[in-house]
Amino acid sequence: MKTTLGFWLILASLSLSGCSFSLSSQSASSKQTSDSTSAGTSSAETTSTHQSTSTTPASSSSSGRTSTSNSTSSSSSATASSSSSSGSASSSSSPSKDGVYEFYAVNDFHGSILENSGYYYEGGLAKVGGKLKALKAADPDHTFIISSGDMWQGSLESNSNYGALVTKVMNNIGFDSMTLGNHEFDYGQSYIATNRKAANFPFLAGNILTYANGTKGSAWTGSDISTVVSRGGIKVGIVGMIGEAQTTSITSKNVSDLYFDNPKSYAETEAARLRNSEGCDIVILSLHDPIAVPEGWESSGLKSYFDGIFCAHSHQKEVDLSSGVPYLQGICNGEAISHFELTLTSGVVSCTNYEVISASSSWAEDSEILAIEKGYIGTEEFTTLANKTCGTLSGSLTKYTVANAGCKAIYEKYQSTYSNLACALENSQRASIPSGTINYSTLYKATPFMNHIVIMKVLGQDIMNEAAYNKTYTGDTTTYGTLNSSTYYTIAVIDYLAYHQSVDKVYDYFPSLVDSNIIAEYNAYPVDITFDYFSSLSGTIYATSFADSATGFNLYA
Repeated sequence: MKTTLGFWLILASLSLSGCSFSLSSQSASSKQTSDSTSAGTSSAETTSTHQSTSTTPASSSSSGRTSTSNSTSSSSSATASSSSSSGSASSSSSPSKDGVYEFYAVNDFHGSILENSGYYYEGGLAKVGGKLKALKAADPDHTFIISSGDMWQGSLESNSNYGALVTKVMNNIGFDSMTLGNHEFDYGQSYIATNRKAANFPFLAGNILTYANGTKGSAWTGSDISTVVSRGGIKVGIVGMIGEAQTTSITSKNVSDLYFDNPKSYAETEAARLRNSEGCDIVILSLHDPIAVPEGWESSGLKSYFDGIFCAHSHQKEVDLSSGVPYLQGICNGEAISHFELTLTSGVVSCTNYEVISASSSWAEDSEILAIEKGYIGTEEFTTLANKTCGTLSGSLTKYTVANAGCKAIYEKYQSTYSNLACALENSQRASIPSGTINYSTLYKATPFMNHIVIMKVLGQDIMNEAAYNKTYTGDTTTYGTLNSSTYYTIAVIDYLAYHQSVDKVYDYFPSLVDSNIIAEYNAYPVDITFDYFSSLSGTIYATSFADSATGFNLYA
C-alpha cells in the first residue's frame, strides 16, 4: 500500500535540555514493523473524586461530551481561537500544583484481544489493560491514559462486535481520550457513532470537515477537537488530530463525505486556546500520524504549544525528543505502552523520563477485563466459528505471501464466472501465519480487512502501475503472462484499491476506470474467500506454493 507521510517531518535538531532518561528508553526512532506488548499487576481501578472533564467540539454547533465515571463534567462551547501561546507556563499554575505527572498511551492496538507469542509478543487486552489499570491505581491523581487510534479493527475477536468489546474495556481501564485513526472508519461512520455513545471518554479528531460537491464544509460532528481533564489539582488539555493523508488509507466510500484537513493550524490554535482560555497547565497532542513534529514548526516554538506528543499509524517504535518535548509511538497490536513523565514546577513543564515499555508475559491478566471478554468471545457460537480449521500449513507465510494466497483464492473463485479474467490484485496483509493448523481466528488476524471484491475492466498500464505496490496472480500465464499497456483487461480487485482516492478526492490507482467498466461488486471478504480456498486443498497447505517465485505471481511489477 502506498503511504504518504504528508507534512509531518522529524526536526533535524534535537534539544535534550530539561529531560533525563535511561539508555533503555532513548533508542530514538528504532524502526519495527510488528508487535511486542506488555501487562502488569492486576488491580481494581481507583478514580479520584477531584477529577472532572470537559470536551471541546470541533465546531460551536456541536455540544461537548463528558467522560469518566466518578467525575463532574462540563461542556465547552468555545471554538478554537486564533490566539498564540507565549510558552508552556500557564497563568493558572501555582506552586501547589507542583508535582510529577505520568502519561501512558496505546496506539494501533488493532483489536489484539488475545495474547500472542508468535513472531512478536503481543500481551493481549487483559494483560495490557491490567498493566494500565495497575499504573493508574498506583497514583490516580497524577496518571493519564490516552489512545492515539486504530484500536478496534484487526481481529475476529474485535471485528465480530465492531469494536464494542474494546470500547467497553477502555471504559473499565479509564482512558481519558481516544484519537480516531484511519481504521476506525473501516466499519463505517455509524459504528464510530455507536461506540462513541458507549464510551466514557471523548473521541478526538479536530481537523475532519464535511465534504460535498468538491467543497470542504464545516467541522464534522462525529468527534471533538480536544478535551480538558481536571485531576490532581491541575488541568490537562488533550488535542486530537488525524493526519491529512489518512483518507488515502481508508476505503474511499467510507469517507466520501469527509475531508481530513492539514492538522497543523488546528492543533496550534487549539493548544493556544487551551492554555490561554481554559487555563490548562499541561497540553498533550494525540496524533494519528507517524511523524510527530510538523514541517515548518520551529523547534523553538514547539514547546509553546505542546508538552508531549503521542503518535501512531506506522507501527514503528518512535522514542525521541525535540525542544524538550517527548514524542512517542509504541509499535502496534499491544506490543508496547508509550510513557512519558512530566514535572510541573512553578508553572514550568519539563520532561523527566520518556520510554516505550515492551509488553511482558509476566504481566497479570485483569479479572474484570477477562469477564468482559467472555461476554463477547466466550459464547459457543463464537468459539465454534473461531476454531474451525481449513488445513495444516507446511512452512510459514509472511504478510506478503498471505496476500499472494489471497490473490490466488480470489482469482480461483471468480475465474469460473469470468473466463476472460486476467488477474487478481490484493495489497499486503496485516500479519504472518506460522506453520501448523490454521483456524479461522488465526487467518482472520492475518487478513482482517473487510473489503468487497470488484470485477472491472481497466488499462494494462494501470495494472502494471499498481503491481509495483501490490500483489497479483494469474492462472493463465500463456495469455496474461505479460500485459499490453494500451489494452483493457478484466481483473478482480479489492474495493480499497479499485476506488482509491488521493487526498484531494481524485481516483488515482486506476485512472482508466469509468462506471461503465465496473462489471460487478461482491460482498465477500478476502478472509472468507481465502479460508474456502485453503479448505479446498484438502489437508496440507504448502507455503512454497505462494512464494513470489511461484508460477503466476507478481508478473507485472
